[in-house]
Amino acid sequence: MPRQALSVTGSTDSDGPTVGVPAGAGVVCLQGGVELTPLCENMDRAVLDRSGRDVAVLAGAARPGTDYAGALARARSHYERLGARLVHVPDPRDDLEGALAVLDAQIDLVVMPGGSPGLLREVLIELGAGAIGQRLVARWRSGVALSGASAGAMLLCAQTVVPGRAGLASGLGVVAGVAVPHWTRGSETQWALPDDAQLWGLPECGGVLIDHDSVVAVGLGEPSIGVGGQWSSIQR
Repeated sequence: MPRQALSVTGSTDSDGPTVGVPAGAGVVCLQGGVELTPLCENMDRAVLDRSGRDVAVLAGAARPGTDYAGALARARSHYERLGARLVHVPDPRDDLEGALAVLDAQIDLVVMPGGSPGLLREVLIELGAGAIGQRLVARWRSGVALSGASAGAMLLCAQTVVPGRAGLASGLGVVAGVAVPHWTRGSETQWALPDDAQLWGLPECGGVLIDHDSVVAVGLGEPSIGVGGQWSSIQR
C-alpha cells in the first residue's frame, strides 16, 4: 500500500514535537482508549472543531455481528451528544463495496474505535488487497480528518503491535512511530519494542491532536512521546 507518513520527532524544548504533514491533509487524533465516554467529550469536541460535523464510524476492530453493531451504536450516542451527524460504515467483511462507498461520501471525519488491532489490521490492510486502508489514506490526504482510539490509534501509525504476532507489523503509516494506548509511564515495557522506536504514550481518555503545524495534547492525563526510554510530555 502506498504511504505518505506524517513525520513527527520528539523535542525537549518549549516548541514541542515538530511535524511534517502533506499539504491539504486532514488532522489526526490518536487516543489512548476508554473512548466514546463522557470523559472523552472535550477531546472529541476539539477534533470536531478542527474537522467538521459529518462523521463516519468504522468499527473494524470489533468482531463481526453484534460487536460491530454495538460499537456503532455507542459511537452514534456519543457523537450525536456532541452535535455531529453520523454515518455508519458497513462492516467491510460483509459489504466491502458498501463500506468503500460510505468512505467516498461527503464526510469530514472518520472515527475508528478500539478493540482488536489484529482484526482492524485485517480490515484495513489485508481485506480486498488493502482497499479500505488505501481509501482512508486517500481521503486523509484530501483533507478528511482521522481519529483512532486504542487499536484505531495503533493502526494509524507506521508500525503496530499485534497480540500473538512476533515483532511489529505494518500500519497505515499516516503517523510515524508506534502508538501505546492505555499508557502510563513504564507500561510500554510489557511489549517487545525496538529501543529506537518512536512511541506515542497515549493515556486513557487522552491523546494527541496532530495538525499541519502542531502536535498538542488533548483530553486527560499526560500524553507523551518517547524514544529509548526517554519520555517528553506533549504540550497543550
